[in-house]
Amino acid sequence: MLAPSRKRPVHLLASLAITTLLLFYYRHTDRIYLRWPPSLGAQDVKLLANRTLGFGAVVVVSNEGSKRRHALLQAANVTDFDLTIPQQPQWTDNDVENFRGGQVDGVQHGSILAWMGHHNALRWFLESGLETALILEDDVDWDIRLRSIQIPLAASATRTLMPLKRLRNFFTRQDRNLVQYWGDHGAWDLLYLGHCGDYFNRVTYEGLDFNGRSFTLKDVEHFVYNDPTLPAPSELHPFTQDLFGALGMPEHARALHRSKFPLCSFGYAVTRPAAQRLLNHLAPPKLKPEGPRAFDVALLHACLKEPSATSSTSSSQPDRGLRCWTLNSELFHHMPGESEIAKVGKTMGEEAGQGLSPIDWAGQTQAVFRNETTNIACGFWSGAFAFDDGDDQRLDFLREEVGRKGRCLKHGQDAT
Repeated sequence: MLAPSRKRPVHLLASLAITTLLLFYYRHTDRIYLRWPPSLGAQDVKLLANRTLGFGAVVVVSNEGSKRRHALLQAANVTDFDLTIPQQPQWTDNDVENFRGGQVDGVQHGSILAWMGHHNALRWFLESGLETALILEDDVDWDIRLRSIQIPLAASATRTLMPLKRLRNFFTRQDRNLVQYWGDHGAWDLLYLGHCGDYFNRVTYEGLDFNGRSFTLKDVEHFVYNDPTLPAPSELHPFTQDLFGALGMPEHARALHRSKFPLCSFGYAVTRPAAQRLLNHLAPPKLKPEGPRAFDVALLHACLKEPSATSSTSSSQPDRGLRCWTLNSELFHHMPGESEIAKVGKTMGEEAGQGLSPIDWAGQTQAVFRNETTNIACGFWSGAFAFDDGDDQRLDFLREEVGRKGRCLKHGQDAT
C-alpha cells in the first residue's frame, strides 16, 4: 500500500535565463542505487549513473504549454534525474515557410515544428559547452529502473566496445585511464537509446521485411549483454520478437550494435561534432527537393550514409554520414496515443494519411493488454506513480521504493 499523502511544498522548477532547468528536490543522493540483483554482481556495471545519466545533460524537446510535460517531470522526479528544457521560440508562419523552402509534397506542418524543436535543443547543447547530450522527446516513457540498472548496463556495454584510449600522465609518469561514462566520445557520433525499432530493414504492416535474406549480428560490430529488466520475449513488441528470434538473442538480453535501420528520434545521444554537422549539413533548417520530410528520417539518412572513419570533426567531408549505434531493445519509447504531429495536422486541415505507422499498429493491442508502453516492463504511462503537486511525502515514498529499490507497485507486482 502506498504511504498516505501529506501536503508540503516541492521545489520542482528553477529558471535559468532562457533555459528552463528542471532540478529535482532529492536527499541522500550518494547512497542511491547501491543494491544490485545477484545476477548482476559479477558484471562490470557498478559505475553508477549520475543525475544526467552520464551525459553532459538530458535535454527535452518540448514546446511551451505541452500537456505532456507534467507527466514527464513526475517520472523524472521518481526516477531521480535532471532534465533541461530549453525554451522554444514562438514559431511563426514565416518561420515554417522559410523552413519549408517552397517544398509542398509530403510536408506536414507538425513535422516542421518538431524538426525546429530538435534544432533548438541541439543549438542549446552547442552553446552549453558540454561534450555530450541525451535528447528526449517529451512523450517518452521509461522503466523505473532506468537509472539504477539499465543505464549502467548500457554504458558499460558502450565502454566495452569503445573504450577510452590509455593516456600517459607526464607529471606522475604513470599510465591512467580517463573515465568517460559512455566510452570514447571520439569513437561514436550518435547513440540510439530511444527509438521505435531498428529492424535492420524497412517494416510493413505485414511485419519485418527480410528481403530474402537472414538477419545476423555476425557482420556488424556488437555487444550482447544480460538485462533482467527487459520484458519476457512474449511481452516484447511483435516486431521485436521476430527480430530477436531471427538474431538468436537470449532471453532478457540487449544488443548494442552499429545502427542498421533505426527509426524515430525519441531518445538519442550526440557529441558536439555530430550536433554541429546535423545542424549545418545532415539535417539543415531548410527542406530540400528530394530530401527527408521529417527530422527522424534525416537522422536515419545520416546514419545510413558512409561515415567518416575517424571523428566527425572533419570539415573536408561535411556530407559524410554519422557513426551511429543502436541499443536493441530501446530504453525509451513513446507513450501510446496520438502524436503531436498528427494533432497539428488536424488543426491545419492536413490529410490524416494512413493513420498509425506499421509499428504502432502492430503493438497497440499488446500495449493496452499489458497497460505498459512498448518494450518497457514497468513504466509510467499507466499513471500508477503519479502524485499531487506539493505532495512531498508521496514523492519521497515513490522515489525510495519505486525509483531506488525498483519495486513495481502496481497490479500486485513487485519487480525488485
